Amino acid sequence: MKPSIPPPPTQEDEALIKDYLLHRMLQTVLERDIQIFKTLELTMTNLYILNLQHIIKRMSDPYWTVKHQIRQRGIRIESKSWTPEGEIQVLYLCRGYQRSLLCSWPPMKEELKDRIISYLGTDLAAY
Repeated sequence: MKPSIPPPPTQEDEALIKDYLLHRMLQTVLERDIQIFKTLELTMTNLYILNLQHIIKRMSDPYWTVKHQIRQRGIRIESKSWTPEGEIQVLYLCRGYQRSLLCSWPPMKEELKDRIISYLGTDLAAY
């Protein structure tokens, strides 16, 4: 009996990794903003903090879904780093294959903005 070879990584695997990165980045940004709001003396600081915490809570289900899919597909992210060109480089293992993924920052930043807008339930096109 011939040993089976796992399938190589696909574009769907890379899309899942990008989705995971976006979730992690968005969570980091929101948590940082909460810490900044805590240092400010604004009249409605608590309201802003609660709104950001609500977004983090709404993100948790999609985040865990992505994380579960990553585990099911046999993907393990080894490292994330910024390149001198301003791209995010992700080194990962996918079903035993060592791979690298470069994500350009401008499209990632736009996607982060779109996700924040969708979680806020705001239509910025009206402004």
